[in-house]
Amino acid sequence: MSHIRHCSRRNCQEPAVATMTYSYRDATTVVGPLAPVPQPGAFDLCADHALSVTVPMGWQLVRLITEFEPVEPSTDDLTALADAIRAASKKDVPPPQPARREVARPAVDLNRAPRPRPKFTVVEGGAAESQQPREDTTASDQSALRAIEDSQDQRS
Repeated sequence: MSHIRHCSRRNCQEPAVATMTYSYRDATTVVGPLAPVPQPGAFDLCADHALSVTVPMGWQLVRLITEFEPVEPSTDDLTALADAIRAASKKDVPPPQPARREVARPAVDLNRAPRPRPKFTVVEGGAAESQQPREDTTASDQSALRAIEDSQDQRS
């Protein structure tokens, strides 16, 4: 199935009406009617771009025609398009399936009782009786108090 060719210029979707070829050896660019099939190294151009082609200094531009007519789709193109649509409509399409959802489960059992916290006990000895910490302080508090008292003793 042949299709309508578009302009080779970037961001241009207009149908091609002319073909531009060039020869480095002859320093010549030729803009002529649209080639029947795409050619390697040639550019298909829309009417606006075919009329606004410029060439480098020293090059020659040859325009074989100056009025470009849009190429109409041939009956072969329309027949091929209709055949493709008919073939696509005959394919059996399975009915859509409902989406499957996966329920995420927590990695930890939230109903389980929390792990008990460790209990610290105060070890007797090492400190003078007058400097014993209170009984309601934790072991980390007691060690912090000892460090403060030691630093105060070193200053005096």
